[in-house]
Amino acid sequence: MDDLITRIVEIEKQCSAAVEEAQLDYGKNIEAHQRLLEEKKAKERARIIAAENTRLTNTIEEAKKQIASVSEALQRDNENLFQDSARNESIKKDMISILFEV
Repeated sequence: MDDLITRIVEIEKQCSAAVEEAQLDYGKNIEAHQRLLEEKKAKERARIIAAENTRLTNTIEEAKKQIASVSEALQRDNENLFQDSARNESIKKDMISILFEV
């Protein structure tokens, strides 16, 4: 009977050691997988940030081009407005007539 109990205890020790070893192995595998996922997450985050920065840079450059285009058109319109002497005379006459009406 003592041999049987000793044998059972020995088998339980072996099983317990095997379970503990398996838990350690799985723990290591889980940690390695977590590190892999963290690295993947960091790379993806960096990729998304880089793509967003590129998109924002392109949007800003496009806005600058549009502003420059509108600014040039406005400058041309202003120059043309004061270079048209017939229009200037017409505006002067209209202003004088408004002043005399008051």
